[in-house]
Amino acid sequence: MGNLPEVIALIIRVLPLIIFDPIYLMILATLGFIIYSQYRRVYVLQRRMFGLNRGNPLKETFISLAYGVLGGIVASILFVFLGISLSTTGIAFVWLTALLLMIFSPRFLCFAYAGGLVSLLYLVFGFPKVSVTSIMGLVAILHLVEALLIFLNGHRNPMPLYVQNSEGKVVGGFSLQRFWPLPFITVLATVEMTSALESAIRMPDWWPLLQPEIFVPAGLALVFKLSPVFAGLGYSDVAISSLPEEKAAYSARNLFFYSIALLGLTLLADHYPYLEVIPVLFAPLGHEWVIRFGQQREKKRSSVFTYTNGVMVLDVYPNSPAAKMGLSTGDVILQINDIKIESPQHLVAEIGPWIIDPKLTVQNVIENTPPRVINFKGKIPPLGFIPAPQPNQPVYMVMRETWFNRMLKRLRQKIKG
Repeated sequence: MGNLPEVIALIIRVLPLIIFDPIYLMILATLGFIIYSQYRRVYVLQRRMFGLNRGNPLKETFISLAYGVLGGIVASILFVFLGISLSTTGIAFVWLTALLLMIFSPRFLCFAYAGGLVSLLYLVFGFPKVSVTSIMGLVAILHLVEALLIFLNGHRNPMPLYVQNSEGKVVGGFSLQRFWPLPFITVLATVEMTSALESAIRMPDWWPLLQPEIFVPAGLALVFKLSPVFAGLGYSDVAISSLPEEKAAYSARNLFFYSIALLGLTLLADHYPYLEVIPVLFAPLGHEWVIRFGQQREKKRSSVFTYTNGVMVLDVYPNSPAAKMGLSTGDVILQINDIKIESPQHLVAEIGPWIIDPKLTVQNVIENTPPRVINFKGKIPPLGFIPAPQPNQPVYMVMRETWFNRMLKRLRQKIKG
């Protein structure tokens, strides 16, 4: 591996110094404020919908920062290992394109779409002058790190919701919203005097894996420098057919395989330039497929947060009797004091006005555990949980189809017509 471990040790040593540099600290504070605003919005929304005071936006922001630093270390190591030069990615064009695409949909603020479009423009028209493999490598690594963060932190503090599915039925679910600032170090390729090599770290002969498309005149040398960069990553999803932990893990797995496939195609195109169009097209289309495949999976599978025999727990209020009983998502209250419970209204009638030391028979139908008896010492109501919705639930959200799905539907109808 040559001196690559030395470079990795340098990254880990330098990254904290970059974060606390005054200029980059201001950038980090700006990203932190944006992320805090997002968590604050989620916090206010779930309080309005359910009166659920759970999660501290400031605490969630610092947790996201910690995970973002971890992701930044991983991203930095991958960028240096591959030798992706930010100076050849045309990052300004990619950012501008991403901002323009955001006009059509906020989710298009993504380098998979913007990077693919900028690279395609270069391959077709020769402008803007960018390195296709560097852009595709950038997209692959950022999504690879995003997959890691979704797997580790994507399920944290989900917001319960009632949603109307494509069949018109009201079902329970969770909204997953996580955001991470990503401070990382990348490589800048510059042409300098050969004397600059005297103080440089010698890298292995095989490095970099992705060769920068830079002309080096005679008497000069290609020098790679480490450069600090900030990015922001986000994850937004809905868990209806599975628990939030399972949905986040599923999304992370799909995004991981997408990133690995894109990275493999990029390395192949670096050796065979005539194949560059393959990763360029795969970047946006593969990303769209990952999103669409996940949405179709939710539509085809039945919601796990509905149950007709008894009352299912969708979520539990902190410090409530239900929390002290150990009730959790998926638990179904079958009986109270040996009286069979058939609906939320029946449950309210049986526990009111005050019950002391109730006995509950509960079964978790999601985990398929056997029924258990809970003897609670204390008074209820309130019991303190959010029940899964009933079919006639009056308040809910509506899942809308993406523009891509609507376009495909119209295309099918035209073909059939």
